[in-house]
Amino acid sequence: MRRLKHNDTDDTSSDEVEQVMENNDKVINSRRQEDVLKESKNNLEINVPNVSKDKEHVLQSEIAMSFAEQETGFADIDPFVAQKRALLVCKLEHLENQLSKTKLLFTVSNISSLPDKGEKLRETVAMQEKEIEEIRMELEKTPLEARPDSTEPEVLDINESTAYSDSYNYYNLDGVPLRQKSSSKELGKQAQTTLEKELALTADRLQDLHGSLVGRPTEEERAEDPQGLKVKLMPHQQHALAWLIWREQQKPPGGILADDMGLGKTLTMISLIIASIAKRKLGVEDPDDEEWLNCNASKRYHKGGTLVVCPASLLSQWENEINHRCKRGMLSVTVYHGTNRENVPRKLAKYDIVITTYNLLSREFKSNSTVYGIHWARVILDEAHMIRNHKSQASQSVCGLVAQKRWALTGTPIQNKEMDLYSILKFLKCSPFDDIRVWKRWVDNKSVAGCQRLATVMKTLMLRRTKQELQAKGALESLPEKFVEEIFVKLDSDEQLVYEKVLIYSRTLFAQFLAQRAEKDHMIDLAVGKYDKPTFLSNPNKNTQFTKAQNKLLSLHADVKTHEILVLLLRLRQICVHPSLIRSMLDEEDIKQSGITETGNLDSDLLLQINNITLEGGNNEEDTNETEIGVDRRVAANILTSKNPVFKSDRISSKVKLVLHRVMEILQKNDKMVIVSQWTSTLNIIASCLPSIKGASFNMFTGNVPIKERQGIMDSFNTPNSNPKILLLSLTAGGVGLNLVGGNHLLLIDIHWNPQLEVQAQDRIYRFGQKKDVFIYKYICKDTIEERIKLLQERKIQIAQNVLSGDKNSAASKLTLDDLKSLFGL
Repeated sequence: MRRLKHNDTDDTSSDEVEQVMENNDKVINSRRQEDVLKESKNNLEINVPNVSKDKEHVLQSEIAMSFAEQETGFADIDPFVAQKRALLVCKLEHLENQLSKTKLLFTVSNISSLPDKGEKLRETVAMQEKEIEEIRMELEKTPLEARPDSTEPEVLDINESTAYSDSYNYYNLDGVPLRQKSSSKELGKQAQTTLEKELALTADRLQDLHGSLVGRPTEEERAEDPQGLKVKLMPHQQHALAWLIWREQQKPPGGILADDMGLGKTLTMISLIIASIAKRKLGVEDPDDEEWLNCNASKRYHKGGTLVVCPASLLSQWENEINHRCKRGMLSVTVYHGTNRENVPRKLAKYDIVITTYNLLSREFKSNSTVYGIHWARVILDEAHMIRNHKSQASQSVCGLVAQKRWALTGTPIQNKEMDLYSILKFLKCSPFDDIRVWKRWVDNKSVAGCQRLATVMKTLMLRRTKQELQAKGALESLPEKFVEEIFVKLDSDEQLVYEKVLIYSRTLFAQFLAQRAEKDHMIDLAVGKYDKPTFLSNPNKNTQFTKAQNKLLSLHADVKTHEILVLLLRLRQICVHPSLIRSMLDEEDIKQSGITETGNLDSDLLLQINNITLEGGNNEEDTNETEIGVDRRVAANILTSKNPVFKSDRISSKVKLVLHRVMEILQKNDKMVIVSQWTSTLNIIASCLPSIKGASFNMFTGNVPIKERQGIMDSFNTPNSNPKILLLSLTAGGVGLNLVGGNHLLLIDIHWNPQLEVQAQDRIYRFGQKKDVFIYKYICKDTIEERIKLLQERKIQIAQNVLSGDKNSAASKLTLDDLKSLFGL
């Protein structure tokens, strides 16, 4: 059976029919993950849980309609012929899947033991083959007719910012396929009705968003500073305030403030709160508020103020910003966190601003506690990318809040892929795009039309300006210069031996992982009469070190899990920092940052695993060829043992040596620095080395630091001419809005999959208030996995840019099988 990867394309043919069939495959394969099918071996039928046969047919029809709508306006294909062909192909793929499973069951079953000797199975196979042949003949009879006036619309570009022309027509939706022509052809009435309703709702929402742009403030429009602020807003903040006020009068009321990190989003939102309170004191009420309360009279809510949801490390920062930037008594503020928090909804609702955390909301969501008994005037999510996984408890908990207006603040609205934006739109209640089914069909469908719909929505709901853009326009005081230096590290001979040994083991395990996948596909192919020897069994290089290790692992019949591959990637990266790290237990933060979701049976000591398949243990002469291994056998046997000095934690590794050298140079300039690592174990190694350097006073800032101590650590670091001179910062803690302008040097010890986390860490010191030139140092080990990760980083940055610009070629962010092959050098 033919299998397509998600982004596979057929470059070998330009024939129109094959192109349409290829696109059909993409749509059908992407929808399969949502259509949960179960196989019943007794009656050989494929059933959809809780879905009747008629509804299953409707579902297939909707898939076909979705494909045809994607093509409308972007290919010389009649949309209704495309619909018919797509539906036929959908049926064909479904029947071929049934036939493959039936034949597989026929092959592996003991036919002679069945009462009918397999007659029923043979009849089923014959019937399915007949149906497949009929559909194929129908496809041949369905011509492809060119549709006149087919034009491809211009892609809206919001790559850098949402700066716009004053002209209403700048947002031209004429080329976006909104409504489908009525059809009396081929499709069932129920499927047509379902799709038309969904399409009409999507079109109406896009038109509403488009129409609202008429009243959008121009770039020159600025709101006055609200009375009650002790500081003056900068011009770009005044414009943002005008835009915020305008958005709260639209539907949905609220939006995304995605200004670059360090442009003062917090102060801008505080200004909005003050301005809205002043409006309310003048007797100007929001009629939608009372209307909402009346419609939900079944449950009584206390009418509250503004709820701010942020990471725990920013609680004190929000509270201090309000107290220091606003006149005394202007706003009543409380922190809803800790054992002494206010638990009476009526009392909590009286505060103008309530500040809480994502973690606390996640814990209280199911219990429907205090904050869920209040109808908030406004909910503000700071660092809104924290909810980018729409299935997470954090995302579900904030979406469950009852609020009139909703805001998302983030300097990185897209960290990895389009789905990051879906979570935010779901929180904003931007119907119908907050429905996952609508989102996948009309937006995240890998088409130009879908990307353009997303661009249109974001143009309306999001305000984004960058530092570079504002500086170029003269609307922002120039920040000091920022210099980024990549420092390449060469592992010494001992470290290189360890790295290569672990790399061989990792490649071996990954090869076994690929072998398992190949065997599963191979069994299916055998069932339908195909045979092709798997590539992992036909490697002509029989005597290489890698193939020896692979054969030994295969002989153990080991079952390799996905999380084991991720652990090995983690360990390879850790060796680049310090070999001793591969002997340490993974803590919770290490596991989280490495994307490891399954934690069962994680071996804390990798050395034992590797030595279990060491090449030196073989009895075959072919297995002990010293010249191919490249090192003396006696030395190789002792590389991965606890006796090897390279694994001692007090040994200074090649990378740590260069880091410490740079630390001494910075201290001589009397500057302060931030040292960043994604692993707390790495920070501990650096901390153990710093006492040997004169004047190297330091503090640690990780997720383990108590919340009540965090603001004090930041304040002491930001105080000029004072200790500490060094702040050891975990990458996760450094990615959530900290202000560390007291330092102007940032050392990134290890490289992370997600480049946005590194960008966020850099902006902790490169922001307003920074008086010195900023220096960023990125340490990368040569000829190791770190160089390959750097290439992946560059690809991920391009993904974020492509999504915001409406580029149809943007890819998913998770590591693909090809990515893993590249990282392991296979």
